Amino acid sequence: MPSPEQRKKIGQLFAVGFHGREINKEITTLIRDYGVGAIVLFKRNVLDAAQLQALCLGLQKIAKDAGHSQPLFIGIDQENGLVTRISPPIASQQPGPMTLGAAGSLGYAYEVAKATAEMLRYFGINMNYAPVGDINSEPLNPVIGVRSPSDQAETVSKFAAACTKGLREHKVVPCIKHFPGHGDTAVDSHYGLPVIDKSRADMEKLELIPFRDAVADNIEMVMTAHISLPQLAKNGLPATLSPDTIGILRNEWKYEGVIMTDCLEMDGVRATYGTVEGSLMAFQAGVDNVMICHTFDVQAAAVDYVCDAIESGKLSQERVDQSLERLQKLKERYTNWDIALHAEPPETLAAINERGEKLARQVYADATTLVRAQEGLIPLKSTTKIAFVSPGPDVPIGGAVDSGTLPTRVPWIADTFAERIRMKGVRVTDVRFTSSTLTEEQWKQVDEADVVVLATRNARESKYQKELGLEIAKRRGSRPLISIATCAPYDFLDDAEIRTYIAVYEPTVEAFSAAVDVLFGDAQPRGKLPVAH
Repeated sequence: MPSPEQRKKIGQLFAVGFHGREINKEITTLIRDYGVGAIVLFKRNVLDAAQLQALCLGLQKIAKDAGHSQPLFIGIDQENGLVTRISPPIASQQPGPMTLGAAGSLGYAYEVAKATAEMLRYFGINMNYAPVGDINSEPLNPVIGVRSPSDQAETVSKFAAACTKGLREHKVVPCIKHFPGHGDTAVDSHYGLPVIDKSRADMEKLELIPFRDAVADNIEMVMTAHISLPQLAKNGLPATLSPDTIGILRNEWKYEGVIMTDCLEMDGVRATYGTVEGSLMAFQAGVDNVMICHTFDVQAAAVDYVCDAIESGKLSQERVDQSLERLQKLKERYTNWDIALHAEPPETLAAINERGEKLARQVYADATTLVRAQEGLIPLKSTTKIAFVSPGPDVPIGGAVDSGTLPTRVPWIADTFAERIRMKGVRVTDVRFTSSTLTEEQWKQVDEADVVVLATRNARESKYQKELGLEIAKRRGSRPLISIATCAPYDFLDDAEIRTYIAVYEPTVEAFSAAVDVLFGDAQPRGKLPVAH
């Protein structure tokens, strides 16, 4: 058994998650007895504003009382758009990366990141696992997609830099992810180990560009990906566990910031090497901070396993001390006990959210993209009879590791979206589907409508949505059909029979509302497709 002192020292190198909205026995033990230095929050930890602020403050108090010399890092994936852990009504919904890419403004990217950081800081969150540095070069990518601003490396790089600058503004640590680039895979590393069989030369021309630029800008943290790169790493090790891949950052680019892993309970590592063994392998490869999000027994075992490895000489004390020093220096720059134990009043949050909503409205309006339109159809008249057709919950959703509930999150609440159309004073029939056909009654509603508005989500991967959309187009003939892609913009991008096509890049009601404004002539579509077409 490691000594309590050694255990607490090594615990500083771990970032852990926990279940529930209150401080429980497990997280208390990890902070107090295992000296864990960072906490990862998810949607599962969030109930309301008062609870979240009290939770973060409570975690810091445990660390202080346990004798931690520095506050905890408390991190979250507030990428915005598709991956939003703190949502309305707690905080204003901010536009995600591809929405920002469509709006085409680096100024917006900076302002949105700044607004996000200000909101996170209010709650006591001092780290954001953003920006996303992945390039959406594979349209069928199930894990990145709209989490990336573009399929062009230089664009991704510029947006990542703007986001980084905005987060720094309010003292929230930025962390670019997922090195060396998760964009060109059709496998989700939550459920398997993706393989990217590219040469180093090819990756230099694409995937590595945003990360190299971020390192040149002294990005504070880099998160690694659980992807196998046979031409870069021996033994097909995932990047997270590969000395060759981590060596690009450390040895070639001379990066001196903090390197952290993505969650080691994702199947990209858990199913291949195991989370506990993977923790040691990550440190041996040169990583500074290991993330384990879900299971207390695994988290505790990993800390002890690394302690034992130091004792047995499998991991050098010198290697560990380098990581401890990097984390300590980063905490010195971004937090102290006065900041960590301070709580702002609720009025502060109200003002932050008001400013955030105003900014978001502008961005959503500027991002809505009218890809093509049937002549003379838009704007719709208030007398128009509309059938609003949208998919039920069986939809691939793409995204980030959450509370272990993936992929069961439903895409949206139907009446919220339909309601936004009704607010324009028109008659709307709500038609929900979960397969590639409709009931007789639903087909009648589609046939009798003046205009059909079809909302889809990732229809390119979700065959039944694609099939139904094309069937509706066939049945409607020349009668108006408007398709709105509510997530990835590819759904009917190349299907000319869908003559009016709008992309909004994220399944948030705020983004959808901006499209509705365009439909009824209350706004002009100003967005441009940020991916090749």
